[in-house]
Amino acid sequence: MNCKEIMDFRNRNNKFAAYMGIVTTELEIGYARGEMMIAGHHENAIGSVHGGCLFTLADTIGGAAAASRGNRMTTISGDFHYLSPAIQVRKLIAVATEKKYGKTIAVYNIEVFNEKEELLAQGTFSFYNFDTPLLKQ
Repeated sequence: MNCKEIMDFRNRNNKFAAYMGIVTTELEIGYARGEMMIAGHHENAIGSVHGGCLFTLADTIGGAAAASRGNRMTTISGDFHYLSPAIQVRKLIAVATEKKYGKTIAVYNIEVFNEKEELLAQGTFSFYNFDTPLLKQ
């Protein structure tokens, strides 16, 4: 199993991410990048992208990075900070980088940018390692 197979599996089978318009675009061991195209239904009452969209993108791309070694993972915590409003944004981009990959817990820094590469939010997410293969052999 390689990173491309893992990325393809996650893009095909993560129904909530697909519903939100999230696609993982790059996956390497301990690293993931993904994006979400923004539509009107992603906006809140003041016309900015709802903060839940940014958090969901960060969680999804962090989860992809955590799964990059081929195991099933689940989020156990996320500390997320909104730095700038996502107003008049066409696309969100998230980048997850590994801080620690342990036997049971993996930790990732995640940054969310707009299409102009302006930093909108950042956070640290922790994932639990089920120690079972993501894909059945």
